[in-house]
Amino acid sequence: MQVRRVFGRSVPVPLLAALVVGFAVLAASGFVAAFRASPERRAIVIAPPPSARSSVAAREVRRWIDAGLPTLTAHRAAAWRAALPARGSAARQALRDLYGHLAPIPWSGLHAVVSAISGQPATFDVKIEGRPGGAGPPQRIVAERLLVVERSGGRLVADGDQSPAGIRHEYLMAFRTPHALVADGAVVVFDESWRPLAEKLAGDMPRARADLAAKLGVTGDRPIVVMLYSTPTEITRYLGQSKVLERERFFARLPTTTSSKPWWPTDVGVLASALTPADSWTEHMLAHEVTHTLTWRWFYNSPHAPPLLLEGMATAVEGDRSYWPLRAEVAAGNRSMPLLTTFARPDLWTGVRMARVTLAYLEGAALVKYILAHWGEAALKRFSVDIAGGTLAGPAVKQTVRADLGVSWSSFYAGWKAYVMTLQ
Repeated sequence: MQVRRVFGRSVPVPLLAALVVGFAVLAASGFVAAFRASPERRAIVIAPPPSARSSVAAREVRRWIDAGLPTLTAHRAAAWRAALPARGSAARQALRDLYGHLAPIPWSGLHAVVSAISGQPATFDVKIEGRPGGAGPPQRIVAERLLVVERSGGRLVADGDQSPAGIRHEYLMAFRTPHALVADGAVVVFDESWRPLAEKLAGDMPRARADLAAKLGVTGDRPIVVMLYSTPTEITRYLGQSKVLERERFFARLPTTTSSKPWWPTDVGVLASALTPADSWTEHMLAHEVTHTLTWRWFYNSPHAPPLLLEGMATAVEGDRSYWPLRAEVAAGNRSMPLLTTFARPDLWTGVRMARVTLAYLEGAALVKYILAHWGEAALKRFSVDIAGGTLAGPAVKQTVRADLGVSWSSFYAGWKAYVMTLQ
C-alpha cells in the first residue's frame, strides 16, 4: 500500500483521503455558521476537546493565591515559592516578579481577585489588591497577571504566564523595586535611589495639609499615597497609558480599583527627576497636589470638574506665586483671557503656551482668593459645587454668582478686577 508523509507521519492514502474529506466538511460547516452571524460575531472558534478544558475553578485559584500572600508580607521568599509552586520559566518569572515588587511594601488587606479567561483553558486573570502602608482604598489594584494554573499531584501549580507586556508592568509593577515610606499622613512609594526625595515629600505632608486647612478650611485625616516615579516611562506603565502627556510631572489621580465607588483622597504622582530634595518649590508643589486630592470629592457627583476652580484652589493654597502677569492682563482690560469665558474651558493646557497656562492658573487663584476674602470658605465650596453642576456657560455662571454670592455678575466682576490689582 502506497503511503505519503503528512506532518511527519506515515498515513495510508485511503485514510488520508477520508481525513481530508472530514476536515473539509467541518471547515465548510464552520464557515457557513460564521457568515450567517452578524458581522461583529463572524469569527471561527474551535472549541478545545473536553479533555483539554481546565478542571480548576477560579475560586480555587483565588484561595491558592490568598494562602500564599502572607508569606510575601512576612518576607519569606522560600515559603512563597513553596506555597505557589511553578513550572516553566515564564511562570517562575511571573511569581518572582510579584514577590520582588510587592514584598518590600508594608501591606494591609492584601488579597486576590481571580476570574477565568473565556476561551483560554486553565488561564486566569489574577488581580492582587491591597493598601500600601495601610492607605486605602481596599480595592486598589497593585498587580495583575494572566496565569496558567493546572492541577498536579493534587495541588495547583502555575504552568505559564499569558500576560501582555502592558499588564506585566502596570500598577506597582511599573517600579523597578518599589519601597514605601510611611510617615505623617503620607505613604510615599519610591525606588531606593530616590529615598532622600521620598523623605522630603513625607516630611512636607503635614505642612501641605496645614496650608490647605488654613486657606480653604479643608481637612482630612486619611493618609495620602504619593507615587514617586523615576522616569516618564514608569508613569505610562503605572497608568497603563501608551504615551505620557508632556505635562504629567506632578498630578493627582484617582487610584485604580475594582470598585465603582470613588475614593478620596486621590493619589499624588510626582516625577522624581523634575525635583531635587533641596528644591524649595517641592513643598509648594505638594501643597498644590494635596489640595486636588482633598477637594476633588466636591465634584464626584457633578457633570463637570471646572479646571479654573480646580487649579485656582490648588494655586491659591500653593503660594509662592507672583500675580504681576494677571495684573497686567486685568489692566489691559482682561481681553485675552476673559474671566467669564475661562470658566467654560474644559482644559487649561491644550494648544496654549506655558505663559497662557500660568495666566489661567493665576486667574483661577485670584477668583478663589476673592471669594474667600469676601464670602468665606462655605460660600466657596457651595459656589464651586453649583458651578460644576451647571453648563459652565456665561448665563449659568452669572446665575450661580447671583444665587450663591448675592450680587450681580457686573458687581462681582468689578470687585474681582479691583481685588486682582491688590495682589503681589
